[in-house]
Amino acid sequence: MKINKQILLFLFPLLMLLTSFKNSNSITGKWVFNDSPREIEIYMDNNKYYGKITKVSGTEKIERVGHILLLDFVYNPAEKEYNGNINSPGGMTASGVLSVVNEQKLKFSIKKLFISKSFTLTRIQ
Repeated sequence: MKINKQILLFLFPLLMLLTSFKNSNSITGKWVFNDSPREIEIYMDNNKYYGKITKVSGTEKIERVGHILLLDFVYNPAEKEYNGNINSPGGMTASGVLSVVNEQKLKFSIKKLFISKSFTLTRIQ
């Protein structure tokens, strides 16, 4: 019985650690904006998240595939969201927040001074 208790005491923290890694990487992958056919791929590099445009909407002439839209996003466990910067194709920068709604949806909010706008992203891969 002691061995089972020791195994359980070892496995429980390990399981908690593994599930925390899964949750912190849950935003990586390909996403589509719900209001347009624009797609981005979110990936991790040096413990920060970035998002690059992989498909443009066709309505905006300044959009281009390969442009890094999301910069330096990091997970804030206290707020359960990712904070970073937005680098628009037109050159404007703003602060941004990514919140996981569920495994298939993200809420993407942009804030610049007193103006804010939110989008919903749906996972495609």
